[in-house]
Amino acid sequence: MAVVRPFTGYHYSLEHFKNKSIEQLVAPPYDIIGEKDKKKLAEDPHNIVHITLGKNEKGYEDAAHLLKTWIQEGKIQKDQSPSLYIYEQDYSINSQPDRKKRTGFIGLVRLEDYSKKIIMPHEKTMPKYSLDRLELLRATNANLEQIFGVYNDSTSRIDLILEENKKSENLLFQFEDYQGTIHTVWRLSDQYAINQIRLFMNPRTLIIADGHHRYETSMMFRQEVRKQLDDPMEPIPADYVMMTLINIKNPGLLALPTHRLVHGLPEPQVKGFFDRAGKHFDVRIFADEKEFYEFFQSSPNRTIGVYSKVEDIWGTVTLKDALIMDEILGAENINRYIDTCILHDLVMKEILGIDEEMQKNKDYVDYLRGTKDIVQVAREENKYQLVFIMKPTPLDDVEKSVLHSQRMPQKSTYFYPKVWSGLIIRLLED
Repeated sequence: MAVVRPFTGYHYSLEHFKNKSIEQLVAPPYDIIGEKDKKKLAEDPHNIVHITLGKNEKGYEDAAHLLKTWIQEGKIQKDQSPSLYIYEQDYSINSQPDRKKRTGFIGLVRLEDYSKKIIMPHEKTMPKYSLDRLELLRATNANLEQIFGVYNDSTSRIDLILEENKKSENLLFQFEDYQGTIHTVWRLSDQYAINQIRLFMNPRTLIIADGHHRYETSMMFRQEVRKQLDDPMEPIPADYVMMTLINIKNPGLLALPTHRLVHGLPEPQVKGFFDRAGKHFDVRIFADEKEFYEFFQSSPNRTIGVYSKVEDIWGTVTLKDALIMDEILGAENINRYIDTCILHDLVMKEILGIDEEMQKNKDYVDYLRGTKDIVQVAREENKYQLVFIMKPTPLDDVEKSVLHSQRMPQKSTYFYPKVWSGLIIRLLED
């Protein structure tokens, strides 16, 4: 059973920062902030990146001191009562006119081992990031960023409760970020509504959509703290972690693809790619990227776009016979037919010789989120030899994978928009 509970959150004091807008203080999650964005965000001395990305020669000691100081000075204030927090994001993709609206809630969720099948991962992770987050958690003793989870509620009962409580008296703050997404947060402290949400959430399985590293970090930290306390019978704060939870049936929930960019291979391994791919794929070659995209938008299932920069060729590869994936991964692998598995286990390994360890270490593969212009990157970035243009992984496949306790390859999904950091903070000492 998924155990959800309210908590007394901390957030920036709008009274203290009356001459600033909240967007100057908050930031995207740590793992999508590039150096250019970091420099811009850090221009404000009170932006949350000074804590979430605050590692220096002292480790995270300065970040922890900064958080404590801001709370003591009233720059970050504590709410008066345990609450859930309604979080709405109104957004569009790449400034397109059509907008979507996604609503969820922020609460505490009891940590559970994956083996219990209450909270489940959906893709593989890269362990080095988990260790980095563990250091920050040890130093600050706080959840500074939210894990993003989804659940299945076909009745939309929780969504209805959230909509009913989007009241002016509950409003905490609203801001528009640099991508045009409007973020709105309301405080939900009505005990009846909270109890109803907890009741409806109780029988559900949670899928980690984003933040696998943060969840696994919290599990490691929980184990450390329990060991220090001789594993008490009663619950402790480290048993819970802050999460944003969204109904997988919410019409605003969107998963974009993550494209793959290959670099650093010996040129003979790259040249003639389309000829070698013909063994297992139907190959189509196009005159230019425009002709490629016209076909790719409505191409058959199990089709991957490819740009060979070495040979300046745009093409697609479509798997001829799905049974080859049965041979490679086994018929028991529920993910064997999804595009990222076909790419990683057939194209990367068999055709290009990039094994799983090389992919994890990013020795030869970089990843590009689906909000970026892949054509522009393919054309302008000279270090890339092959660019693989992916389609989004269907959410039904994500749910099916989780129900079978299996994980997709890393970065099989890119849930958009991200849940931002610095909106609500949870101190474990409370």
